Amino acid sequence: MINYLKETDMRIAKQRVMIAVLTVFGIVVAGLLSPSHAAQCTHKIGSILSLTGAYGAHGVPISRAAQLGVEQVNEARKQLGIGCELVYDVRDSNTQASVAVDAARKLIDLEGVTALVGPISSGITAPLLSSVTVEEEILVIATASTSSTFTNMGKRGETKGLFFRTLPADALQAVAAAKMAYDAGFRRPAILYWNNDWGKNNQGEFVDAFRALGGEIAQAVPFNPDQPSYRAEITKTLEGNPDSLYLLSNIQDGVKHFRDWVRFDGPLNFIMPQGMNDSAFVDTVGSENLKNAWFISPGVPENSSLVKMEADFQKRWNATPKGPGRNSGYDAGVLIGLAMVTADIRGTDIKGPTLAKHVREITGPTGKQFKAGVQGLKDALTSIKAGMDIWYVGATGPINFDPYGDVAGPFVKMKIKGGKYVDVGGISLEEINKIKANVRNMKN
Repeated sequence: MINYLKETDMRIAKQRVMIAVLTVFGIVVAGLLSPSHAAQCTHKIGSILSLTGAYGAHGVPISRAAQLGVEQVNEARKQLGIGCELVYDVRDSNTQASVAVDAARKLIDLEGVTALVGPISSGITAPLLSSVTVEEEILVIATASTSSTFTNMGKRGETKGLFFRTLPADALQAVAAAKMAYDAGFRRPAILYWNNDWGKNNQGEFVDAFRALGGEIAQAVPFNPDQPSYRAEITKTLEGNPDSLYLLSNIQDGVKHFRDWVRFDGPLNFIMPQGMNDSAFVDTVGSENLKNAWFISPGVPENSSLVKMEADFQKRWNATPKGPGRNSGYDAGVLIGLAMVTADIRGTDIKGPTLAKHVREITGPTGKQFKAGVQGLKDALTSIKAGMDIWYVGATGPINFDPYGDVAGPFVKMKIKGGKYVDVGGISLEEINKIKANVRNMKN
């Protein structure tokens, strides 16, 4: 009898142990299947940017801005307990097409990347699209690359809807610059332009627009980068007796151009494209020489998303938030991040074509508007989760892509006051389109 009771007690004890084990196992399995554990997966967002080379001075801060955008989307989705971890992985193109293509292949083949924050230079973006990303069905959102080449590729179906850019094309930017110059009272500017796809297209659009406004072009002179001196180019530019200079350059060479222009008594009247909007340029050449320099930038005056992005950039990197491409870089990172979290919310894949579809869903022209910053992005994701239609209003302004991946919008005119960039007015999309219509009429 005693032995029987002992055996019974032992069986009961074993059963309790088994129940405890099964209970723990059940908790572990439930944890593995829970949304919080699902968030342990990772999506990598690739980036091909010029961290060195001719565009290195631009590429580093643009990359930091894109990283900030990815980080803020990641923080927003973490606070909501949705989606996979987002990781930003940048590779240096050295401002060389062959290096960029090789770096992209490694990100795609070895890291499984399906979306890229795209290059700055049009001369790099074109071979990247034609050699790698379109064939591999990779989404590319370029931070610059403003050449009209990509609009034409889109119209021919060569980008397959996988290419977007958060900076307006030269077809808009150069026209806005021409109007800014004409409104400033310049009537006979000379143009010094980089002898690449961007420089050629931009100067061509500027020439047509400026002539349509009633002005004339003194000279248009190309240059090749990384020369110790540009005396010959500046001398030729001044032969046309210009009243101003449209400087289509980068910061590194632009400083040399500026100094030679001043040295040979060129008038201190300047029109600067978006690529020259850099505090480093102002500090180097001196704000006293830029009293009548006019700078163009995509966006709208008093853009709260831009103000928020710049404050967050300053805090994150302890670096100046003012400069070319920072706002467009940030928006590129945000859009890819939002598209990936949207895919997680809806249970879709994160292949390039799917992400491109989500990008269009979260960018205008309908839906409730949401701004930059962690809280704004958190609110946007909450609405996406609820099945609502949203419109992301970024650091570059309200984003609404056309069928070819181009974004159209207004521009801000800026001047240097007290050593800082100050908004002094805007140029609307309607004004730009009116000038473009006049150009078409003149050509017909």
